[in-house]
Amino acid sequence: MLTMALFLAPLAIETRVTPEPAPPKPPPSSVAAEPADRAPESAALPEGAPFPSTGAGTWRVIPGASGSVAGTGAKRMTYTVEIENGLELPSFPHEIETIFADPRGWIGLGEVSLQRIDTEDPPPSFRVSLTSADTSRRPDLCGFEIPYDSSCYLVRDRRIVVNHARWVRGAHSFQGDLPGYHQYAINHETGHALGYGHVGCPANGAAAPVMMQQTFGLSNNYVAELNRAEPGAAAKVRADGAVCRPNPWVTAAS
Repeated sequence: MLTMALFLAPLAIETRVTPEPAPPKPPPSSVAAEPADRAPESAALPEGAPFPSTGAGTWRVIPGASGSVAGTGAKRMTYTVEIENGLELPSFPHEIETIFADPRGWIGLGEVSLQRIDTEDPPPSFRVSLTSADTSRRPDLCGFEIPYDSSCYLVRDRRIVVNHARWVRGAHSFQGDLPGYHQYAINHETGHALGYGHVGCPANGAAAPVMMQQTFGLSNNYVAELNRAEPGAAAKVRADGAVCRPNPWVTAAS
């Protein structure tokens, strides 16, 4: 998988840098396939395809914007699709545009419309930047105090940092559904760009809200425990025992 430190740190990210000690070890990843009323899955990166862990620490804008506008909302937001130098993933830009054009996403609320651009003048409303795991972990980006790879949104740069390791491997909570995890990750971080923060699971067995930290898990108890590493964050998710089902979309939670 949206505590705010404007211009200094990521907004409502799924990992944060704090001086607190690391959280207790998570339960083993084997519980990922268990029903919603059982123990939560691990927040660790799943096994899977190899990926380069390092990049140059700079990004390039990928050209090829169609110029079309997704949605009819009065609030027009533009974005660039960027990839860290040293990484190659030709499918990334098209997948981002497809996710943003889906009516189950943020455009489905009827408040915002999204348009991909290739230029820096005028600058985009936000950037979607595929980023290597090592670069994502930098303290000035997503950090790694909670020791699990994740993506984040940087307020100061208006940048969605998409962790390449997660893009390749996904999360245990999505049980191998990699496209579904991609949809979730982009919708979740875009929610932060739109000003939304994290929420917990509303009821046992419900579809997880897109602003739940589903990268880490679907259990409020588990996510709240991990968030203890960030002062004040645990209060946002009540450890009430509720466990949700994975859900990648904004308007399709039911």
